[in-house]
Amino acid sequence: MFKNILWTLVLFLVSIQLSIAQRPSGKGQGGAPSVTITGTVVDGNSGQGLEFATISIFSKEGDNILGGGLTEEKGAFSLEAKGRNLYAVIEYLSYESQTIDPIPLEKGSRTISLGTIVLNPSSVELADVEITAERSETTFSLDKKIFTVGKDLANRGGSAEDILDNVPSVAVDIEGTVSLRGSEGVRILIDGKPSGLISNGTNALRSIPSNLIKQVEVITNPSARYEAEGSAGIINIVLKKNQGHGFNGAIDVTGGIPTTGGVTANLNYRKGPLNWFVNYGINYRTGPGGGYNIQDRILTDGNASFRQLTILDRDINRSGFNSNVRVGADYFLSDKEQLTGAFVYSYRDRDSESTLIYDDYSDDFGEIGLEPQWIDTTNQEFLDFDNLADDLNSTTLYKETLRTDNEREFGNNQEYNLNYNKEYSSREHNLNISLQYRSSTETEDNTFGENIVENFSINSTSLDQEALSLESQHNLVFQADYVNPLGKDHKWEAGVRGSARRILTDFKVQERIDGGEYRVIPGFQNVFDYDEDIAAGYFIYGNRKGNISYQAGLRAEYSVINTLLTSPEGRSENPRNYLNLFPSGHISFHFNETDAIQLSYSRRIRRPRFWTLNPFYTYQDRRNFFSGNPNLDPELTDSYEIGNLKYWNDFSLSTAIFYRRTIQPTQRVLSVDREDFTTLRIPINIGVSNDYGLDVSINYPAAKWLRLSMSTDVFIREQTLDRDQAIDAVFLFYQTVRNFTGDLEAFNERFSFNVNGISNLTWNSRLTARLSVAGSDLQIRANYRGPTETTQGFAQGIASLNLGWSKDFLPSKNLTLTLSVRDVFNSRRRTDLLFLEDFYQQSSFQWRARSTTLTASYRINQKKKRSRGSGGFGGEGGGEF
Repeated sequence: MFKNILWTLVLFLVSIQLSIAQRPSGKGQGGAPSVTITGTVVDGNSGQGLEFATISIFSKEGDNILGGGLTEEKGAFSLEAKGRNLYAVIEYLSYESQTIDPIPLEKGSRTISLGTIVLNPSSVELADVEITAERSETTFSLDKKIFTVGKDLANRGGSAEDILDNVPSVAVDIEGTVSLRGSEGVRILIDGKPSGLISNGTNALRSIPSNLIKQVEVITNPSARYEAEGSAGIINIVLKKNQGHGFNGAIDVTGGIPTTGGVTANLNYRKGPLNWFVNYGINYRTGPGGGYNIQDRILTDGNASFRQLTILDRDINRSGFNSNVRVGADYFLSDKEQLTGAFVYSYRDRDSESTLIYDDYSDDFGEIGLEPQWIDTTNQEFLDFDNLADDLNSTTLYKETLRTDNEREFGNNQEYNLNYNKEYSSREHNLNISLQYRSSTETEDNTFGENIVENFSINSTSLDQEALSLESQHNLVFQADYVNPLGKDHKWEAGVRGSARRILTDFKVQERIDGGEYRVIPGFQNVFDYDEDIAAGYFIYGNRKGNISYQAGLRAEYSVINTLLTSPEGRSENPRNYLNLFPSGHISFHFNETDAIQLSYSRRIRRPRFWTLNPFYTYQDRRNFFSGNPNLDPELTDSYEIGNLKYWNDFSLSTAIFYRRTIQPTQRVLSVDREDFTTLRIPINIGVSNDYGLDVSINYPAAKWLRLSMSTDVFIREQTLDRDQAIDAVFLFYQTVRNFTGDLEAFNERFSFNVNGISNLTWNSRLTARLSVAGSDLQIRANYRGPTETTQGFAQGIASLNLGWSKDFLPSKNLTLTLSVRDVFNSRRRTDLLFLEDFYQQSSFQWRARSTTLTASYRINQKKKRSRGSGGFGGEGGGEF
């Protein structure tokens, strides 16, 4: 079924392309002779030639585009066109365009020289900034934000996770989960495609060195050409690759505290039609972290109930080795045809040592004035962990448990990419076909030790356990896109995409019995098989009439997904298939060259990810479990946005008002087992979510030595919940996964569970100051993530500060030293409250403590030069129209 749909779409696209390629490109031009048009494009100030300026040849009969091309290294160009009544448009980023109307055709002549064409810088250009091929600023367009990593000092020597946490509108929480405008439904791509570098979840972002990344594109309302996956939008990470002639590149060496070391290299060699590129990164990182958990609850022991207060203290020390290599080549079949092949390989080997200490107290706690915390669920006051621990020394400590976890994780990813691109009469008229195959393996091996002391050594027991998880993954993706401009501001495009993915995991937890052999713990062994096939096709039409540009598109995606859970208790299969249509639309009003507004709409989907479906997450904490849920459904989101982009010479302001409505959003909820004293957190689909927000981004050079930028997202989240629906979803999970045999009444008696609707105003903000003093650069960045209300409690706000310093050395300025400190005050810690019936939990966790890194960067055949910042609309990457 999947293959038939895919091949039908491919043949349809190819037949359209062939039929168009065979017809004349302009009206009434069939009998006109072909002529060669030459000239040179230069900068109006310096007189130097402008490389990569765009020349487009049009016919006045219908404004059809007849040909085009790019200037060479010194600004010269030579191209062919066929027709009469021609005119030319010459364009270059941040320069005023030139129109030559008409092109002076001489009867009988086959060659026409336009001479020297002078382009002057646009009046809306930004102030000059220093770049190396490593400019560092945020560029705005109406449909995306582009964060060029470059000399972002606070992130030098960091990882892809550090980069994303400093991109406007993006936030990364303590556990590495990425969110866009407050929503975790975001699709992360590398070079516009899914990648094995991030196939193992968001934690894999920590293994990609920041020095391999060129820029990050944030697309909040994608058009139909993009995958519909990602309810909040798309984040595209663009890796470095150069196409300059000869040999060039850069090498970075990094060291830091806690123990960090690494080397990255970006090398390029181009000669003739062949361009080779290599990206390599190897690093070793350690990351001390940890936190605490306070639980206050009523437990049942036989027919008696008692109140128990537990304090969990957790220390984690992680260390890991990561290696990434990306090698490939561009082969230029002609000036307008390019074939690119690339291979990516990554390897990781990580160790983690965790220590968990549980102190269990039982008393009425009245002597220390500690009333049951669940009495008032509106109370957002947080207990003081240190003082509480001191006060509890005067109460009854009846059990202490020490649990250790030594984890070894290792695996690899392999990725093969082949891409073909053909330009026709211009860069805007092109065909792009790509094929990608990815495979990966991962092994997690945990060894657990546990000692339990009850009543001060009167009764002492110990446990010896181990967990083993094996995972393999295979992905195949084919994609073809065709764009045809019908005129200067007029086009249509179409494309197809097919993907096939399979993930297989084998998981079990064993326990040593009486010092003898290991035996599997009942309920903790399974094989989980995930199969996903998706076929998609889209069509987009766009045009411009005067100051109004518009674009409309429709994408269709047919999904076939099946999960199979096999365990000693039985088999559970969950096949699903569905066809979804995803319309999108963009309308732009250009008031002048420096002011425009855009209205946009898109429909998006967020399919359950593999790890949210896999019913076994972790066994690190034997009392508090995390699990996936194979019963999850996809969530659908309708997204609306009004955006404005305004330039005042060197000052830019980007604003957007957005609204998202999501049906059956995925929420992580917690339930408490009153009999075995454990908690379980799982994802379920409940209710309807409405998000309203304002997004503001500003770039302002306050002085020649000071540049300021600020971004703020303010949003309201309203979520209506059906409590009976939520209880039914959790009850179904316990029936299908945990083999609970009781009815709903028995479930409610044994398990504590509750959810609440949300009506919450919160915000995320970051402010960056970049100072140039005495030949060096200093960067200060403050980040704040506001407090939020959750379906079962509250989460505290998080503030952090990053610093960076950089200076160039050597007469050539080819050596740069950068010192960066992330989380200066060691404050990046998540703290939240959770309330259920007869249960209260306060938790705090820090993934990695404050870190300091020193990076030395040496550039090979790359010299710093002056370059104009981007002005006008589009910047790098441009808009739809």
